Amino acid sequence: MKTSNNNNLKQGALFSLFITSYVPLFFILIVEQLNDGWDYLYWGGWSEESIKCFLSHFGMSVMLSLLSITGIVGIIVLLHNLKSNLKNGTKVKVTKISNRNNEAIGYIATYIVPFLTSDFSNWFESSIFIFVMVLIYSIYTKSNMILINPLLSIKYSMLEVEYMVIGDKAGVTHDALIITENKNFKEDENYQLYQINSSLKNSQA
Repeated sequence: MKTSNNNNLKQGALFSLFITSYVPLFFILIVEQLNDGWDYLYWGGWSEESIKCFLSHFGMSVMLSLLSITGIVGIIVLLHNLKSNLKNGTKVKVTKISNRNNEAIGYIATYIVPFLTSDFSNWFESSIFIFVMVLIYSIYTKSNMILINPLLSIKYSMLEVEYMVIGDKAGVTHDALIITENKNFKEDENYQLYQINSSLKNSQA
């Protein structure tokens, strides 16, 4: 199946997918920072000193909270739009299925756990964290890591499939990574796939 530029994910959608893949980590880091700086969590007015004190102890929590909210809202809009576009999908017959949900566990171990011991009241460690996140994002948007999202895997299944387009007399087999709400996705069944980008598709029965 050829890639349509109109179906390619825009940067906003990619950003939302990336951020939501890190929401579990962000939540843990926010709770840790609030716990560590609890003695500083009181109203001190709008003075320059109080603002600096707040940002030094809770600045990262504020940033991560805003990013999480932005990502979650963005992913809700994205999923709503994808469901609306499924009617424009291609009818296919799936011939082979491989489950990719277990990759979310490896993602957590590799990209989330190492940050749990960071001290974000230290601006040096905060800078390193931001740099690493930007680096991972640049890789994420150019690879199949887009499919690995621990938050989405709660509701959606992530699968690698081989399929044939119904009506294609040549019977050519295609490969695709799909995200679906269908927990009973089966081989030798007909489905409708909507192409999101060159390798990722959304599906319904």
